[in-house]
Amino acid sequence: MNKLPAALLTTALLGFTVASQADEASIKQNLQKNLPDANVQFVGKTPAKGIYEVVIEGNLLYTDESGNYLLAGNLIDAKTRSNLTEERMRKLYKANVAALPLDLAIKTVRGDGSRKLYIFSDPDCPFCRKLEQELLGINNVTIYTFLLPLDIHPKATEHAHAVWCSANPAQAWIDLMTKNIVPAKVAKCADPIAKSLALGQQLRVNSTPTIFLQNGERITGALPRAELEKRMAEASKG
Repeated sequence: MNKLPAALLTTALLGFTVASQADEASIKQNLQKNLPDANVQFVGKTPAKGIYEVVIEGNLLYTDESGNYLLAGNLIDAKTRSNLTEERMRKLYKANVAALPLDLAIKTVRGDGSRKLYIFSDPDCPFCRKLEQELLGINNVTIYTFLLPLDIHPKATEHAHAVWCSANPAQAWIDLMTKNIVPAKVAKCADPIAKSLALGQQLRVNSTPTIFLQNGERITGALPRAELEKRMAEASKG
């Protein structure tokens, strides 16, 4: 488990009380005893009786009241069908977007560009292409796209390089993602793909698309335009 740079990840652990409680303190102590080489950063209650959330070097896990067992996975509210783990991770894995190296990203401005989105995307990912179709209907936004070609798509790196090295990367990206127009091969140029992959690893971006809103909250996957607009409005409030 790798600890994320403080400049890129806010680990404020919002939404749960941080007041010391004897049971949580003892759980943390026992976990640290069982995992002497790991940094147990936080233990807190969840809505589920007897289940506690644990943050170990930035990773969200669950444990029981003894602190002798760990469970990795999603905690689902059966009544509301809400994914409590996903909701928690949106806050836990917030990024300090002000520290993102925007020179590594393709910049697309629509309308007045007042709202901001930071997206890690794979040129051959079908869900990324679905997201781009939704983004076409969103105005007054600046989109920073970090190219994140994944190994599961054999030509993704080639396509990402061609987009970056084209005369107009922003237009080449839109044409590829929404019209399946692959950019013509060009002479080699220096692209930022290796740095983007390293940045994605630092931010624990392990799937595409991954979106960071302007308040740093994370969204994993392609959302419908209406839902994305709603999340953006919420993020703009701070």
